[in-house]
Amino acid sequence: MGQISIILIAGLLFLFSFEPPQTSMNISDMQVILWTIVLTGFPILITCFVTAYVARTFPAHEEENLPTLYRLRRFMIVFECLSLAAYLCNLYLLNLPMLIDKYFAFFPMAHLRQTLALLPLLIGLICIRLAFYQVNRLQSGHYREILSLQFKFLLFPLLPMFLYLVMMDAIHWLPYAAKVFIVEHPYILIGLILPVIISAYIFAPLLMQFLWKTEPLAGDSVLKEKLDRLTRQSGIKYREVVVWQTGSLLIANAAVAGTLPWNRRIFLTDALLEYFTDEEIETVVAHELGHIRYRHIPTYMLFSLFYLLNYPFFYVLVEEPLLTYLAESQSLLSVVSTLCSLAFLIVYFIVIFRYLSRRCEHQADLYAVQLTQKPEAFKEALVKLAVLNSVPKSIRRFFEIFNTHPSIYRRVEFINQWIEHNSAVQRYKNYLVEVKVLILLLPVLGILAVLLLR
Repeated sequence: MGQISIILIAGLLFLFSFEPPQTSMNISDMQVILWTIVLTGFPILITCFVTAYVARTFPAHEEENLPTLYRLRRFMIVFECLSLAAYLCNLYLLNLPMLIDKYFAFFPMAHLRQTLALLPLLIGLICIRLAFYQVNRLQSGHYREILSLQFKFLLFPLLPMFLYLVMMDAIHWLPYAAKVFIVEHPYILIGLILPVIISAYIFAPLLMQFLWKTEPLAGDSVLKEKLDRLTRQSGIKYREVVVWQTGSLLIANAAVAGTLPWNRRIFLTDALLEYFTDEEIETVVAHELGHIRYRHIPTYMLFSLFYLLNYPFFYVLVEEPLLTYLAESQSLLSVVSTLCSLAFLIVYFIVIFRYLSRRCEHQADLYAVQLTQKPEAFKEALVKLAVLNSVPKSIRRFFEIFNTHPSIYRRVEFINQWIEHNSAVQRYKNYLVEVKVLILLLPVLGILAVLLLR
C-alpha cells in the first residue's frame, strides 16, 4: 500500500466520477488528441528542464550537493500535481472519456474501457519520475530499465482495481432482476471487493515474480545455509528466498510478500547480495521475518478492509450533508464528491496507514536485532541502504509523516535505545495497541456498516 501513487488514485477517482458537461467545446476529435498531447507533455517538459538544470548545477557525485538534491526530490509531488491538473483539463475541457467511448465502443467492458482515458496521466507520472530518478542517483541505470521499473511500480497496486472493474462489468451482463437487487443492497458491492483485496495480499508473491525477473537463492551457498539456520532459530515458515534481478539499477532492498506460509516469499535484490556482507544480509532477512512474526501483512490487509467499512460512515456524516448543501450547483456535485473521497483516502492511507507502517518497521527492526544479536551489523546495513538507494539518512519530522518507513537516523537511534535497554523500546516486543484495537473493532464496524447501507 505504501507504493500507491496518490496522484494516480486521484486521477482514477476523477475519471470514474466524470459526467459529460452540458456544454462542450466545439472542437474536432483530432484537436482533442493534439491538445491532450500538449497538456500531457507540458508538465513533462517543465520537469525535464528543472531537473536538467539542477543536475548540471549540483552534480550528484559531489557529496556536498546531496542535501540539495534530496530536498529537490520532495518537490516531485508538485510536478505530479501539475500533471494531474493537466489531466483534469483533458477530462473536463476536452471530454477525453467520451472520445475513448466513441472509438473503442467495440470493446464490451465499459468500466475497463474507460481506464484507457487514464493513459495521459500514467505517461506523465512515469516521465516525471524518470526525470527525477536521474537527478540524485550515484549510478545511472539504463533508461529502458528505469522506465520499466516506474511503470511496474505504478501499475502493481492498480491491478486488483482492474480486477474489480472486470467484476463490475460482469454485473451489467446479469439479468435485470439481479442488477436491481445489487443496486438496492450496496453492501453486496463491498462483499465483491473483499475477495479482491484478500487475493491481492495472498497472491502478491506470484504477481511480483510475474512482473519482475527473479530466481531462487542458490541452494549450495554459504549465505543460504546461514539463512536456513536463522529461519530454524526463528521458527517462522516461508516458501523460499528469491533474488530480484535489478540489472543496472542497483536497487538494494528486501521485502516479504504473501499471507500464507505455502505462498510466502522473501525477496532480496541482487545489489543487496553484492554490496552487503553475510552478517548484514542476515539482519535484513531477520527484519523481514519480524514482519511475519508480528503478522504485519494480515494487519495491512485488515486495514485495507477497514477502509471499506469506514467509508460509509464518512459518507453519511460528511460527504452526504455537503452534497445536500450544494444540491443547487449540479455542476459541482461530482467534483465535490470526488474531492471528499480523495480527502478521506489521503487521511486514511497516507496519514494513518503510514503512521502504523512506521511503527511496524520499528517493531521489525527490534525483532531483527533480538534474533541475530548483531545490532552493529544491522545499523551498518541501514546506512548502506541509504547510500545505495540515494535516500537521506535524516529528514524532518513533518516530511516523515508521509513516509512508510522512519528515517535511517531514527531507526539507528531506535536500535541504540535497545542496546541501552530503554523501556520505551521494549514495548514493541508485544503486538501494537493499534493492531489490537483494529481486530476488536472489525466485527463491530462490519455490522454497523451493513446496517447503515440498508
